[in-house]
Amino acid sequence: MSSKVLAGRYELLEKIGEGGMSVVYKARCRILKRFVAIKILKPEYIKDSKFTESFRREAQAAAGLTHPNIVNIYDVGREGNIYYIVMELIEGRVLSDIIKEEGPMEYHKAIEITKQVASALGFAHKNNIIHRDVKPHNILITGTGIAKIADFGIAKAVNTSTIVDNSAEGVMGSVHYFSPEQARGGYVDERSDIYSLGIVMYEMLTGKVPFDAENPVSVALMHINDEMVPPSQLAPGIPPGLEQVILKATDKYQENRYASAEELIDDLDNIELVTRVVGAPVGVKKEDRQKPGREIQPREENLPEESKKKSKKKLIIAIIVAAAVIAGLLIAAFATGLLGASKVPNLVDKTYEEAVQIAEDAGYKITQGEKVNDPDIEKGHVASQTPEAGEKAKQGTTITVYISKGPGPATVPSVIGLDTKEAQEKLEAAGFKLGNVTPVASKKPKGEIVKQDPGAGDTAEGGTEVNVKISDGSRENEVEMPFVLDKTLDEAKSLLEGAGLQVGNVEEGYSEDYTKGKVMWQQYDAHHKLQKGDTVDLKVSKGPEQKEETGEVDLYIDYSKAENDTFFLTVTVTDSDGTRNIISGEQRAKSDGGETVTVSGKGKGKVIVLFDTEEVMRKSVDFSTGAVN
Repeated sequence: MSSKVLAGRYELLEKIGEGGMSVVYKARCRILKRFVAIKILKPEYIKDSKFTESFRREAQAAAGLTHPNIVNIYDVGREGNIYYIVMELIEGRVLSDIIKEEGPMEYHKAIEITKQVASALGFAHKNNIIHRDVKPHNILITGTGIAKIADFGIAKAVNTSTIVDNSAEGVMGSVHYFSPEQARGGYVDERSDIYSLGIVMYEMLTGKVPFDAENPVSVALMHINDEMVPPSQLAPGIPPGLEQVILKATDKYQENRYASAEELIDDLDNIELVTRVVGAPVGVKKEDRQKPGREIQPREENLPEESKKKSKKKLIIAIIVAAAVIAGLLIAAFATGLLGASKVPNLVDKTYEEAVQIAEDAGYKITQGEKVNDPDIEKGHVASQTPEAGEKAKQGTTITVYISKGPGPATVPSVIGLDTKEAQEKLEAAGFKLGNVTPVASKKPKGEIVKQDPGAGDTAEGGTEVNVKISDGSRENEVEMPFVLDKTLDEAKSLLEGAGLQVGNVEEGYSEDYTKGKVMWQQYDAHHKLQKGDTVDLKVSKGPEQKEETGEVDLYIDYSKAENDTFFLTVTVTDSDGTRNIISGEQRAKSDGGETVTVSGKGKGKVIVLFDTEEVMRKSVDFSTGAVN
């Protein structure tokens, strides 16, 4: 295919890569005079009309993403049975190859790559696009260290085939980066991409994926059920904070992961800041693991006399110093009242009134400090005290108690997709309350929460009410009209039925733009909102209208058939333009013998000759060939 030219402008030069469902070529755009990469779907995927339509739609949506860490998509098209995407050509290496060749990656480099990919994902998420197939095979690293993620247009189209198809290395590899909800076929959102990126971080830092097995289904089940080995056990020296980031990003429950890519980036920035200030953790060197030998001290009897005197003098000095220290400690103990003191009682989680009574009964005074936030201590109860419980203090010492104001600012959990009962339980567990519940029109099932305020990830005071909007189910049966132009009638019917719609009236018409048998008109535009079960009228092309050339034939009319010496001649022509008279009631004389009439027309037709009102001749004529019968 290296000499193939697509769309009259993209000249394929050489094959530069291949995945489970596509082949990538380096190409040259003849119009813009630049090199590009063209990804072409493999033949086995072309047969599925739903797949190709999804492929085209998702690729067009991804083409609107312009970000320094996303591979730009320039064009999406089809030529014959070739479906292709024209992309930015990246001069660099695939991250999966870098991991294979370099093994565990230095963590500063891994953090930098992760931040760039997270920035790209965050941008896509804000534009309502989920990648669904984040893996090292889809991440390119340029010669200057810029990370670029690709294949936004393909991820959604293949997500139902990745587990079962173990015949293609590129496709089967995706299961190693699947989120548990993808493996279950559940609801996928931004946090699913964050999970996959967490697996990529794990592999960069350890050189291995956390879950692996011979069967891809087994790997998927491991994502759902098994706990991963902490990366530091495979690669000592990973900062503890970075390990916590990976474990949070790959939590099996979506609500426990980072709510957004921006949150992940913030934590990675903090780790970099800390390591710059306090120094990076390092592996223990071999020489540091060797215990130093204990020095051998010479025995006193073996010392010279002068040395013995010096040794005894040092022993005397040590005794005097020790005595002075002990005396100082005793003086300090008497001065502070530690000798004869008792243990301070525990006042934590008591009301102030209860704390006063307990302290006075034990011989201590009490005073209030400032109020503090404490998520574990009930409001109005003692959160902490000074001195602390169990410390020794002499009678009459004043104990300062700090009263709880209840939970302080906390992160609001996500309740999207839950019903009100589940939301109430989750909010209360996090220290919040369920507020107003407002029904709204939505495609989601009736009773499912579709919006919340404050939003998931926002910071609010404990006890804050979270207002929610729930679906009233009024749009649950709403579907979108698919794009069926340029499809065969069978393909259009399949797309409509797949969207929950039915084919209505089908008409035919001529078209210069659509080949014969292809849909040339659809009753509703693509993405128009309809109700499940609605019918859609279509018009199918008969191809371009055939234009017929005008032809002429000569007919001799014999007057001998006339009954009267003088009569009126009428000649009528019928062809593709209709019926008309070329001679209408003109007087003729029988004695003239006859005449030749030239008749013009298009296509096939007939000529009728009348003398007065009597038909004397009827001929079938092919004006295009001049044949007369």
